[in-house]
Amino acid sequence: MGLKPVYVKNVLGLIGALKKNVVVLSESRYIRGIVSRLMKKSTAIPSKAQKASELFLAMNDALVLLAKKNVPVYYYNRIGKEKTGFVYSDSAQKRMANTINFPFLIEHIDQYEDDLKELFGDLYSREYIAELGKIPQVIAKGDIYCHEDFASKYVNVIEGKRIVCFQPEKFTRTIHVYGRCGAFGYAVEDKNSLPSQIQLQLNNHGITDIRVVNHGLWGGEDEYLEHNFLNDCVGYKEGDIILFYMMHIDKRLLKHWEDAGVKYKEITHEWHEYPEAKWCFYDKPGHMNHIGYQHVAEIIVADMIRQNFAGKQVDDSLFTSFKSEHLKEYLKKNNNSDFYKEVNEYTSSILQEYPLQNEKMVCGSIVMNCNPFTKGHRYLIEYAAKQVERLYVFVVKEDKSFFKYEDRFEMVKQGTADLKNVVVVSSGKFIISSLTFPEYFMKDYVKEKNFDVSMDVETFCKYIAPPLNIKKRFAGEEPFDPVTLNYNENMRRILPKYGMEFCEIPRLAIDEKRVINATEVRRLLKERDFEAISDYVPETTLTILKRKY
Repeated sequence: MGLKPVYVKNVLGLIGALKKNVVVLSESRYIRGIVSRLMKKSTAIPSKAQKASELFLAMNDALVLLAKKNVPVYYYNRIGKEKTGFVYSDSAQKRMANTINFPFLIEHIDQYEDDLKELFGDLYSREYIAELGKIPQVIAKGDIYCHEDFASKYVNVIEGKRIVCFQPEKFTRTIHVYGRCGAFGYAVEDKNSLPSQIQLQLNNHGITDIRVVNHGLWGGEDEYLEHNFLNDCVGYKEGDIILFYMMHIDKRLLKHWEDAGVKYKEITHEWHEYPEAKWCFYDKPGHMNHIGYQHVAEIIVADMIRQNFAGKQVDDSLFTSFKSEHLKEYLKKNNNSDFYKEVNEYTSSILQEYPLQNEKMVCGSIVMNCNPFTKGHRYLIEYAAKQVERLYVFVVKEDKSFFKYEDRFEMVKQGTADLKNVVVVSSGKFIISSLTFPEYFMKDYVKEKNFDVSMDVETFCKYIAPPLNIKKRFAGEEPFDPVTLNYNENMRRILPKYGMEFCEIPRLAIDEKRVINATEVRRLLKERDFEAISDYVPETTLTILKRKY
């Protein structure tokens, strides 16, 4: 009797199918890779399972990459129904039996008001319930899936992420929480979401150097979350902690994740030890009220404290010949492939010209337009160069300034030639460009500062800083220009999320009345007053100005 082809919908189905004698209908190398990884034998699977296979292999690479970076990964299962004879309240049993979820309760509030009063207690009012039901849509934004930005009394999303309350002003570590509605905050206000409650529990334990970030998606598929995580993981560094709060992992899949450093804990039984577990949810225990989330947070924080927030030790052989090829292929295929390819070529070209002396080399960066290069710019670079082993000076490449890029680059290059640890490079199309930060080139027209520069900063953090070992980013203090001021404020907020330090340096002044700035140099140049210009620029710049302008 011949072998029969077997159709499977996902990786778990594939793993089960591989135990049988089957025929594959795909020639994909992703499929061959996963089969080899799981069973060490030749077989095949249908082409429709390719997406799941790509995700599995990319996720495995991502976990190994984080283990290599010493980034702990914790996985706590979303609370499920207790199957050991646990007796739920009558109201909870009715909700489970009839699949009465929160949106259904809102639509039929007259019929189920008693259930809502039970679940919300003193918080209940019809107005309160209506506000909690206003959840922004999940959208595709750039290369990730996120919620639309949204502002209300109880539900607030900024830059695609729901806010986390009780965050410390200063922190050295960050817990990134991934999950579906249970992570986003099903039917609770901001302060009662699971990430906010985890933050509160940390604070209550006196742990004030950890900040929690909510990556949850209400209504998002698991593959959306995994896709987002795969995009984020390349930017995570030591000091970051990853926390998944998602459905149970099949034991056949869990073994591979644990080998790659994941710490898994089943918490359903422990959660059901709380008396409120009998009733504090809607159609299923995973869809719970604020009390339920509080108890989940208590369990998770207590467990992480017991483990001292440490990662799981993995076999060093896991890193032998590790190239994260499946992760790279996934990102190239599922993201803006041209962008990812080009930014990778951009950083590779810099490293080819200026190789890192060692993997632990501490580098910094400063981005400058230098229109033109002044003594103030020189002062900022000198100051920053003393703080790091190597300082990258990225000169803005866009030709939208008074001085041409080639001339500005030459000014910086000549003006810093004596600083041995300074590397002057082009910003390319990825740092302060028309693609990532168009407002920078409209300073004369943009007077407010309510525009989004996160794409520029996060592109730098995710794709440029890691391969170049950039740990610090410097910038000159900006008390006047709203565009640059907004950019600096966003760097101060975003850079620490990726393990980078933001350093703002006061401007250099000639005297009590004159602060060195390029605008004044351009004004004096129009008047051909080179003598006055010499107070503002180094000799190398002055020579170029006299020769070309």
